[in-house]
Amino acid sequence: MADNSGSETTSSFLSSLPDQPITDDIVKRIGESNHPKIHGAMGFPGSTPGTIEAFLLNMEGVTHVLVFDSPAERWRVYESFDNTDMDHQEMINHATDISNDWFAESLADRIASAEDDDSES
Repeated sequence: MADNSGSETTSSFLSSLPDQPITDDIVKRIGESNHPKIHGAMGFPGSTPGTIEAFLLNMEGVTHVLVFDSPAERWRVYESFDNTDMDHQEMINHATDISNDWFAESLADRIASAEDDDSES
């Protein structure tokens, strides 16, 4: 796990996000912002076309994979990693692997939740 020295910045950033998945355009604006600690952002396609449910936030020395927690209706940091010894493509590949893990885990949770709802009917 990466150093959490930017955790205050991350917490305030998370609280600024809407309580719903976002669009590619919002992720692009985040990545192009003039915030001195943000070096870029990239969305991962969500389960619904046109929405972003997970994206990477590349900051100085650390990359966060942010995910939308549907049951809690909020964004959270799924995993952070030190990116100081990675080139750009390695960082993207690692973040993509992490987001794929989250999507797989999230899908299993959604299926289980749907099955629970069906058995209660």
